[in-house]
Amino acid sequence: MFVCGGDGTVRSCAGALAGTRVPMAVLPGGTGNLLAANLGIPTDTAAAAHLAVAGTRRRIDVGEVDGEVFTVMAGMGFDAHMLRATPEPLKARLGWFAYLLGGARRLRDRPMRVSVALDDRVVLHRRARSVLVANVGRLQGGLNLLPDASPDNGTLDIAIVTPRSLADWARLGTALLLRLPRPPRMEVHRCREVTIRSVATQARELDGDVVATAARLHARVRPRSLTVCVPAEPA
Repeated sequence: MFVCGGDGTVRSCAGALAGTRVPMAVLPGGTGNLLAANLGIPTDTAAAAHLAVAGTRRRIDVGEVDGEVFTVMAGMGFDAHMLRATPEPLKARLGWFAYLLGGARRLRDRPMRVSVALDDRVVLHRRARSVLVANVGRLQGGLNLLPDASPDNGTLDIAIVTPRSLADWARLGTALLLRLPRPPRMEVHRCREVTIRSVATQARELDGDVVATAARLHARVRPRSLTVCVPAEPA
């Protein structure tokens, strides 16, 4: 099945194809195209379409929140506020850079008080700006937020982002750009299922689509449930 569009379109189609053996051929056509970028799918439409016959098939995980799947990332807090603050005309004109402008408006927001329950382990209590549930690690502009994340390892990577000031944001951004192994004000965990609870309702997003606000985000992994056409590995 050919899917032409951005990560939101891909997410909608993935929801129908997950759990089947029908392969999905992604033709990137959106702002971020993050699933394509993480799987090495070219942005050129003809080259991406060629993978349906000349590429290989890769079974990848998907995440699930409230019965909806995501292939890239779900989140609560700053990331969802950033997406909501970025108007569509600006995205059409500036591409992914528009998200930086939208995010700049929310840097001084108050942190969330959250609990994060990872599988059956101890519940974490944090004051966080954002909690991300990731199936892959690469973001817009080639920023590798979670370099150890893999779309077919049967787990989700959880990033709890806790900057308290503009200086903290600057240090975190610099560490990510320099690819330092332990960025400040961000802790990373890995699990198969996670429940994030906030004391107040928060903005939430799935693969760049803002969804209903809520005080809870529960996600679980569905291992290797989606088949995607990807470039063949070098011989």
